[in-house]
Amino acid sequence: MTPQPVRAYAADKVFDGDRFYADHAVVVAKDRISALVPVAELSPDTPVDHYPGCTLVPGLIDTHMHFLRWQGPVFLAYGVTTVRDTGNDLPWILQCRAEWRDRPWPRILSLGPLIDGDPPGHALVAHRVSDAESAVAAVRATAAAGVDGIKLYASIAAEWIAPMAAAAHEAGRKISMHCLPHGVLVAGRGGVDEFYHLDGILADIWPDHPPGWLHVWGDPGLAKTWDRQQQVADEIAALDLVSTPTLAYWDSQWRMRLERGPWPEERAHMPADLFKWSSAALDPALGHTWQRALKAAQRFQRLLNERGVVVLAGSDTPCGGILPGQSLWRELVLLTETGLSPAAALRAATAAAADFLAQPRLGRLAADCAADLAIVRGDLSRALPDRPEVELVVRDGTPHRPADLLRQPDDPTWRSDPWARQFEQHWTRRMQA
Repeated sequence: MTPQPVRAYAADKVFDGDRFYADHAVVVAKDRISALVPVAELSPDTPVDHYPGCTLVPGLIDTHMHFLRWQGPVFLAYGVTTVRDTGNDLPWILQCRAEWRDRPWPRILSLGPLIDGDPPGHALVAHRVSDAESAVAAVRATAAAGVDGIKLYASIAAEWIAPMAAAAHEAGRKISMHCLPHGVLVAGRGGVDEFYHLDGILADIWPDHPPGWLHVWGDPGLAKTWDRQQQVADEIAALDLVSTPTLAYWDSQWRMRLERGPWPEERAHMPADLFKWSSAALDPALGHTWQRALKAAQRFQRLLNERGVVVLAGSDTPCGGILPGQSLWRELVLLTETGLSPAAALRAATAAAADFLAQPRLGRLAADCAADLAIVRGDLSRALPDRPEVELVVRDGTPHRPADLLRQPDDPTWRSDPWARQFEQHWTRRMQA
């Protein structure tokens, strides 16, 4: 399929990135949106495709993932038209970013490598630094390569955060962080703009917690920190930090242990090796602990919602053996469980994401925005689907049928992608232990 000169897409409900409309149509002219109008006001000369019983939304943005080439068509099939890679081999991901228009992929934004201390958590996709000087130099070099932001990882020393954040901001880049072990507040006070996974708040809410991480989130004693959790939420709001909780990853961990992974229709579109590498050596006894941990994380995210903290939707795929695209819808459902309305949850994957990423032509259905949209069966103003029925996806003005995207030929070369090699390395080490 190729972009049409002018075509309208109409549905019972349209979400423009901020609010829902009834019986509206989006008019697309080549690769841009020209208007959002009531169906009754469409010019009789405009060809229109009607989708009764459906909701039309902007193309979704997955703000936290790690790209592998096999993922591209699957993301598109589920209506995800933009992804932000949050840590990858720098030359490799920049090459992928340059190719997205020529492939059945979403558009790609990149934070470059994980900038990490010693030892790095994921050496094949990390830029290792050893002191404040090399850390600042890494930020400057990564920004100069043309990335869309900077990502700090868990082995960065606390005292390096402020100069690294200053260097990122001087280069016009926002800076995001996986905040273990220092805590979210240390990162925020150092100038970090966004924190991932919620895990870093343990240092803030329970400084003398028992050893470990997962068990602490699932520890009944965590409930005794409720007053402190509210104080930390207040401080996060005061620092204007943005939360990208990746609840879909938390959710995947109990499913991997208690349900043996994703539903069969998800595994059908996932390389068998990747699922094997993700699920090997998992202790089923930890499944219930992960369930408790997810609920605790959702309760804290609810506190952030109540304080107006901006939340972005990210899946962390392929971590957790979860399917690209579909896992972002699961993220949205999990966010509604934290008290967000369907509109607010969708905003976290559309307009709010585009605003934070400084991409004003993404995430909205408005004149001069990119012609990225998805048509999904059902009334999404009432409830969001965990497993959506996507009727059509338009990326950059080009329509795609999900069934065609999911029939893309297998490409075994994905095993040479940086994150594939990283997963296989982790799996091999576990098997040898």
